[in-house]
Amino acid sequence: MKTKLALAALALGAAHGAWAQPVVRPLVGMGFTFGGDTVARVVYSDGDSDKVRAGGLVAFTTGLEMAFSPLVSAQALIGYHVDGIAASNGDVKFDRYPAELLGHFRLTDTFRVGGGARYTAKARTRSSGAASGTVPSEDFKPAWGTVVEGEFTIGRNLGIKLRYVSEKFDSDTIPGAPKLKGNHGGIYFVGYFF
Repeated sequence: MKTKLALAALALGAAHGAWAQPVVRPLVGMGFTFGGDTVARVVYSDGDSDKVRAGGLVAFTTGLEMAFSPLVSAQALIGYHVDGIAASNGDVKFDRYPAELLGHFRLTDTFRVGGGARYTAKARTRSSGAASGTVPSEDFKPAWGTVVEGEFTIGRNLGIKLRYVSEKFDSDTIPGAPKLKGNHGGIYFVGYFF
């Protein structure tokens, strides 16, 4: 019994040493996303049309990664996510500011999986010019969502993430409006420093 207790104490001490000194390094990333409900459909004067979607189109992120061991890490991220259409006579934009807290587990030397929570603030639709008559400006309440992702790492300083985000937005401007689904998939390119 004493041997088992001694081994357990030794294992806990080793685990504490591995978790006590996380390696922290900054990161920046950019992603291309697709999906979500249609926020606006814009018809051009030549008859062509385009859509602004609640899950599109470009996302920028920055934050910190904390590696607790070679297998386990976490990321705290903030970002800007936007989809929009700009024309000579007006534009439409849906943008928001997400913050994410993610955990990862390394499966191989070059691949890890993870996920976590996403809190999105200041989601809004804005229009100007000719589009302002057909697409109303609208603000949305802050929303919680979830993230699931896999990341391929290339060396120590580059990652390519494939991810899926589930989130829904309630209008803060139009009472009783249906929820706007911002669910989307995406591919991100991430640079790690140090």
